[in-house]
Amino acid sequence: MATSGTYNWSMDIDECIQEAMEMIGGEQTLGHDPKSARRSINLLLQDWQNRGILLWTANTTVVSLTTSVTAYELTSSTIDALEVVVNRDNTDIGLDRISMEEYLRIPNKGQTGRPTQYAIRRNRDSITMHLWPIPENSTDTLKVEQVRYLQDVNKSAVQTADISRRFYPCLTAGLAYFMSMKRVGIEGGRIQFIKQEYEERLARAMDEDRERANLKIVPRLNRV
Repeated sequence: MATSGTYNWSMDIDECIQEAMEMIGGEQTLGHDPKSARRSINLLLQDWQNRGILLWTANTTVVSLTTSVTAYELTSSTIDALEVVVNRDNTDIGLDRISMEEYLRIPNKGQTGRPTQYAIRRNRDSITMHLWPIPENSTDTLKVEQVRYLQDVNKSAVQTADISRRFYPCLTAGLAYFMSMKRVGIEGGRIQFIKQEYEERLARAMDEDRERANLKIVPRLNRV
């Protein structure tokens, strides 16, 4: 028999909820379940981003520099900046990341020049990037490899989760685990079984969702 020849399978939020409820078992109780499940999905997705970087949430954005401007607000969807390079005359030059404590100890924060260092202040609702030295012109640009938040889930039938489809197995199992803790009459042993299944699926997905580039570590030898 012929295969489908397509590669675009997905699940909308309603299907994810249905799969999770079937995994829990027991009598179906609709009504409040979809709203409660969407809330659990959003909590679940936030927890994933606390566990590591999801590759599809990384993207490169360009920030235009302005002469003598020290700090730049990144977009509200940004979690962190992984790498930053400054582009001058079509040449990319990497910047070193320092901590905010190191940045505060810089004696002359008003020194101008080509930026060589950056520090990130992760505020509650935004990300601020501080540069040193501060830009000496308005023609350089920054290329920022940033990590963004996963998009909200706020509907069931007409939305899909903002995830790679490789993560649907752990999304449905994780939702089943979260909902099983809220549903009356689910035995503790059943909850633990679903939790174990969820953690195993998530571990496999997180292990697969990684960079394939070789890592080479070279010690720096300082002469005394």
